Amino acid sequence: MTTTVAVLNQKGGVGKTTVALGLASAAQVAGVRTLVVDLDAQGSSSWALGLEVDDDTLTVSDAIAANRDGAALDAVVESGWGPPIDVLPAGRDLVERDTDIRAVDPAHRLRRALVGVTDPYELVLIDCAPSLGLTTHNALAAADLALLVVEPAAFSIRGVEAVTDTIDQAWSDLNDSLDIAGVVVNRVPPSSAEADLQLEALARLLGRRAVWTPHVPQRVAVNEAMGARESIHAHGWRGAEVADVFDQLLAKLRRTANRR
Repeated sequence: MTTTVAVLNQKGGVGKTTVALGLASAAQVAGVRTLVVDLDAQGSSSWALGLEVDDDTLTVSDAIAANRDGAALDAVVESGWGPPIDVLPAGRDLVERDTDIRAVDPAHRLRRALVGVTDPYELVLIDCAPSLGLTTHNALAAADLALLVVEPAAFSIRGVEAVTDTIDQAWSDLNDSLDIAGVVVNRVPPSSAEADLQLEALARLLGRRAVWTPHVPQRVAVNEAMGARESIHAHGWRGAEVADVFDQLLAKLRRTANRR
């Protein structure tokens, strides 16, 4: 059975791609066949997974524009990390999909494109753009679970209510099978009174059970692995602490999916 997870926040720079790739890295080590759908026109997930996207590359934008069942199949490729991680890449033309508001049923086009394509996978991770626009609505219409990513900072926490409101709206209007999986806190410093204060505010806002642990620590190894276009699990001893965190978060995600 396939579980599709939208990894999102309206604020940029909180590490949605870091979390999506960290979970994909843990899935690779666990032998979980995974498809990463890059739904951000910046294409960071695609690049980090070893893809070079050019004008001739079939992308998620092409699949959405096609507006037919299974349209994504021809665009899915094996990642540079190797099996069992595949990628549905993004290109810069993805920004055009946020202007398709007048198209027929514009919010369900990704879901339609993935029909049958996701069947071989246990896990599909959709790395959303830093917005709550039409492409993110496409992700929520296609997903089983929404996973929020925040930093322990005031600006990041302040935006959470807008994201949860958008998820509620998507549940009501687009996808009544959608659930909120929880919140992953990224880039947590070793010691910070301000971070502790914001984590407490987040727990009050959403409830402690919604805020997943362990938190992803702020470590240079994460940026090093991204820059090297390799998984955090392949980054040796320098990435071991963060890799262990993502192993635990993946296990929690799979348990959450199994309880549905």
